[in-house]
Amino acid sequence: MGKSMDGICQHCYQLIVGNAYRVTSEEEGITFLNMIVCYPCFMEAKRLGLHAQEINVGNKQPSAQSQVSHRPRPHI
Repeated sequence: MGKSMDGICQHCYQLIVGNAYRVTSEEEGITFLNMIVCYPCFMEAKRLGLHAQEINVGNKQPSAQSQVSHRPRPHI
C-alpha cells in the first residue's frame, strides 16, 4: 500500500478506522481484484462471495500478490 493510500478504503474512499481487510478475486490465475478495504466494504465483499481476509497494514512491504495487481490496465 503506497503512502498516499494509507488508511483509505480503496472501494469507498473513506478513512479506515480499526482493522483493514484485503479483498481479492482471481479466475484462471488472473487477478481481477486486489483491494485494501474498510470493515463495511469487507462485509459487503463477504456477502457477495468474494475472498476477503483481515490484514496487517503495519507491514509496508508490498506482497508478491499485490504487485501483480498493479500492472497497467489495457485501454479499451
